Amino acid sequence: MKTKSLFALFVLPLLFLLLLSCAGGPSPTIPASQGSAAMPEEKVYEGAGRDASMLTAMNMAKMDAVRKAVIEMIGVANEQANQEKLQEVLYNTQNPNAFVNNDTFETLRKDKVGEDYIFEARVAVKMRAVESTLKAHGLYGEATSAQEKTGEAAAASAATTKEGVEALDEITAQTDGVELTAEEKRIIARYVNNMTYMVFFNEEATEDPFYMKAAVGIANEFLTSNAIEAIDYDQVETLKKDQQMVYEEETGESISIIQWIAQKLNADVYIEIDGRTSGETSGDKYYGQANITLKGFEASTGRLLGSQPWNSPRTFSTASEQAAKINALQTSVYKAMPVVIDQAKAYMAKALTNGIKYDLIIQNTLDSRMMSDFYRKMRRNAKDIKTVSQTTEETRYEVYLIGSVEDLVDMVYDVSDTVAGLEGIYQVVLRGKSVTFNTGM
Repeated sequence: MKTKSLFALFVLPLLFLLLLSCAGGPSPTIPASQGSAAMPEEKVYEGAGRDASMLTAMNMAKMDAVRKAVIEMIGVANEQANQEKLQEVLYNTQNPNAFVNNDTFETLRKDKVGEDYIFEARVAVKMRAVESTLKAHGLYGEATSAQEKTGEAAAASAATTKEGVEALDEITAQTDGVELTAEEKRIIARYVNNMTYMVFFNEEATEDPFYMKAAVGIANEFLTSNAIEAIDYDQVETLKKDQQMVYEEETGESISIIQWIAQKLNADVYIEIDGRTSGETSGDKYYGQANITLKGFEASTGRLLGSQPWNSPRTFSTASEQAAKINALQTSVYKAMPVVIDQAKAYMAKALTNGIKYDLIIQNTLDSRMMSDFYRKMRRNAKDIKTVSQTTEETRYEVYLIGSVEDLVDMVYDVSDTVAGLEGIYQVVLRGKSVTFNTGM
C-alpha cells in the first residue's frame, strides 16, 4: 500500500516525538503585502506530542500544529533553514494558547506508553498571531540570506521534482547519441516524474535501529509531503520477515533482499539510509546532531543512482535528548533527500532512453517454434527483448520499450495476431511493470 498521510507512516511511539511531523513542500517566502491579504484568521491543523507530563504532551501537540502552519507560510526549506531561531522565538513558547484557539482543541488520540503520554489532536491555529511573530523576527515577508540560499537550492531541485516535461527534455536530449522523438521524451519525463520510491535503512549500520527507523519515517514523510509515491515502511518490514524463504528460493541470494522487496512492491528506486547520531544534555536543554548518507539504487538492476552525505548543525530541544536527535535527523534527511531524488531522476532519464524494463510472462508455451516466431516479431517492435527462462509451462521475457505497460499489452496482442497458434492469447494479470498472458492452447 502506498501511503498518502503522515500518520499512516508513523505508527510507532517514536513518531510522536517533539515536532516530528510536517506538511507541505518547499515554497518561496511570501511577501508581506500578499501574505496578510490572503491570511485567514484561523486554520485547522493536526498535531502530535509525547511527554511524561500529560499537559506538556498536549501543549506539544498544539505547537506541532503551529509548526505545520509555519511550514505552510514559509515552506519546508525556509523552516528548516531557520530551526534555531524558530525554536527560540516560537516553538518553545510557554504559552501555546497564544497561537491556537483552545476552544477548538479536539483530542484524536490519548495513550500512555510506559511513563509517557501520547496526544494526537486537531486545533485551529491563530494564523495572524503566528504571522506577526514571524514578521517580528524577520522570518516572513523579507527573505533572510539563509532563506535566499535555501530558496536557490529549492529552485534548482524543483526542476526535476515538479511535474513537467521541460526540464527533463534537456536531460533526455543530452544522451549518448540516442535520438528520441518528442513523444518518447514525454513518456520518459512522465515516467521519471512519477517514479515510486522505497526507503529502508542499512541493516549493517551501527546506529540504534530506533533512530534509523525514525530516519526512514522522516524520508517517507518528505516524499509524501512533496506528492511523491512512497512505499510504507511497515509493508517492507512485513514482507522482509514473512518472505525470507521465498526470497532465497527465487534469487539464491544473488541480489539483496531489499532490492528483491523493492521489485516485489513495484518500486522504481530504493533509498538506503546510513548514519550516526550524537547528543548531549546541559541542564534542562538537550542537543543533537546527525551525520547521514543516503544512497539511491535502481530497483530493477541494483545500480547506484546517487549518493548524498549530510551533517546537521546542532539542534535543540527542551523535551529530551532523543527529541533533539530526531530533530537533527529531520534536518539532515530533508537536506539530503532532494539531492538524491534529483540524482536518481537524472540517471534514470538517461538510462530509460534504452527502454523501460517490463516483465512479460506467457503461460502454457508448449510450442517452442511458435514462441520463437513470437520472440522475433516482438524484437522488431520493442527496443529490446530478452528471454529469461522457457519451459513448456511458461516463458518469461524482459521487454524494453519507451511506453507504458498498457502499450506492452497492446504490442503483445498486435504481434500475436501475426503468429500462427497465438490467436487465442489472453491477459491473465497485470501488476506494476509485470504482465502475464496465457496462450489459450
